[in-house]
Amino acid sequence: MAPSSGEYPDMNITEATIESRVSQQETSTGSEQKSNASLPLALKWSISIAALIVMVMGLLGWFLMNQQEDAFERQNALMGRVVVAQFARAASEPLLADDDLALKVLVSQQEKSPLIVGMQVFDREGRLRGGAGSPPFADNSITVNEHPVFQSGVPVGMSWNTDAVSAVSFGSEVRFREVLAGYVLVSLDRAPFEFALTRLVNALLATTLGLIVLGVILSIALAHRLCRPIYKLVEAGEAIHNADGGGVSGESRGDEIGRVLDIFQNMAEGLKEKKVVEETLYRYVSPNVAQKLLASGDDSMALGGATTTGSVLFCDIVGFTELSEKLPPEELMALLNHYFSYFALAGSSCQGTVDKFIGDCVMILFGVPEQDEMHGLYAATCGVLIQESADRISQQRRSAALPTVDFRIGINSGSVLAGNLGSEERMQYTVVGDVVNVASRICDLCAPGGILLTEETANQPAVRETMLLLSRESATVKGRSERVELLEMERGSFSRHDLIKQHLEAILPEGKAG
Repeated sequence: MAPSSGEYPDMNITEATIESRVSQQETSTGSEQKSNASLPLALKWSISIAALIVMVMGLLGWFLMNQQEDAFERQNALMGRVVVAQFARAASEPLLADDDLALKVLVSQQEKSPLIVGMQVFDREGRLRGGAGSPPFADNSITVNEHPVFQSGVPVGMSWNTDAVSAVSFGSEVRFREVLAGYVLVSLDRAPFEFALTRLVNALLATTLGLIVLGVILSIALAHRLCRPIYKLVEAGEAIHNADGGGVSGESRGDEIGRVLDIFQNMAEGLKEKKVVEETLYRYVSPNVAQKLLASGDDSMALGGATTTGSVLFCDIVGFTELSEKLPPEELMALLNHYFSYFALAGSSCQGTVDKFIGDCVMILFGVPEQDEMHGLYAATCGVLIQESADRISQQRRSAALPTVDFRIGINSGSVLAGNLGSEERMQYTVVGDVVNVASRICDLCAPGGILLTEETANQPAVRETMLLLSRESATVKGRSERVELLEMERGSFSRHDLIKQHLEAILPEGKAG
């Protein structure tokens, strides 16, 4: 019995394969290549160069500001040591003589300097003997022997702040002829030094930021300048890929980049010629065979072949001789091309390889050159698609008052020799053997619109389980002594299957056969 329209043994294998073939063809014509979403090279270089400039100028500015701050501190400390040393020498005699009046006069004279905010004189016990201005201590008596500001060798003074003043104090021992007389303390105003330091730091900071901005702008211009030849190479490569005949153009350069552009120009012309050759090859040879030839290189140029197992389908026109007498050659060729273009698509959708067009006949291979254990089922399915496509095309041609034809199909399976046939100068990839001859002969025995299979094809995996086959009497074919067991496919039940309808619609949408 024929399988129902909802049954299909090994559906996963057949449906997935046919769908993948059709979807590949639709995708190859309807999809666009995704563009690279990464950052442009010029932007990357700009960011890298700008980051380097920022880092270098930042470090340089930080170093210069620290150096200037240290220099100001040293100058401040040097001035403080000089002032406190002079004050100590002037206060030595009055301090030993307990002349408080002289100490007050000395303090008042020294305090006239705008940089001095305070001066104090202490005896050997740390008692205040005279002073003026703001003291750095909470009280006027200190333990001078323990306070660090009076220790010898202190490089800088003691900084301190109040609401009214920011100062630094320097202390010193007072000696007269190696005799310790007491201690003096001088406090200097830090405001002038801090103001000058702030101005210098701001100037250095502004200079650093200006150089960073200038460096960033120059880095962007430099990056775009360096990337310009790369942009040309990318544009040329995209033009070649899109087959619009583009190449490298623009001003000539005498440097290394110019030589690279010249080399790429030559390579682009070679690739364009190669693309034309490949496109031409794909029109004259089946895509599977063309890919095999291009991939194997010189190895594919040798005569001979290898034995493999596959199925061969022959499809020819019924009454072609009479049709040739009635139609002009141009109309006859247009008719053949009209039908055969869809038959080739039906073959490729079933993993078939169009081997050749022989006048009114097309020969399609299955399981060759790519081996496939389901080659028999694919060949039978392709036969159904061809006949269904022919019916749909003929219906459209009759509506347009154009001549129509009927086709017959013969399918055989078995071992064939696949390889290059011909001569060293002119060869063709094909298959030869008894299987091919039998497929061609039984095609002549088939009724118009029918499909004949040999027993070998019917015994292939899933063929008998998938479609209804009607036994016919064995026949003797020309050039063969043994009789051939034949079966006729009842394609009506199989053609109504949803899978066949789906892929027939993908190959030849109803109403668009013209």
